Amino acid sequence: MKGPLTLASLRNTAMGWFAQVRDARFFHDRLSLALLVGALIVNGLNVVALGLKVRPTDVPVPTQYSNIGGGFSALGPWYFPFTVAAVALAVTVGNAAFAYFGFNRSRLASFFLLASSGVVAIFSFIISMAFGAIG
Repeated sequence: MKGPLTLASLRNTAMGWFAQVRDARFFHDRLSLALLVGALIVNGLNVVALGLKVRPTDVPVPTQYSNIGGGFSALGPWYFPFTVAAVALAVTVGNAAFAYFGFNRSRLASFFLLASSGVVAIFSFIISMAFGAIG
């Protein structure tokens, strides 16, 4: 029977896992790193720009635009643009995890996952800046 886990054993296990992840082929591929870093930079710019632009308010802000109704069709809280940025960041992290685990099976699929993360980040930036300018 093993004794209780100590902090030192947990630290050694974590350091070993991080070293294994860092040494993986995925992080030595330039295209994968460029796509991942590009998506993370756009997501970071999105959050920073929203932080500088959007201020808390008690007034509901537009959260949905409809071409059919000719204007805004829903109102919501002031932090709605931040939820758009958070979803884009979650998509980037999720796609990066899938790309990391699937890199040895299909490099092309991991490139498409990372490229789609970049596209989602760019569209998220555009959408949140539009709603941030209105709110």
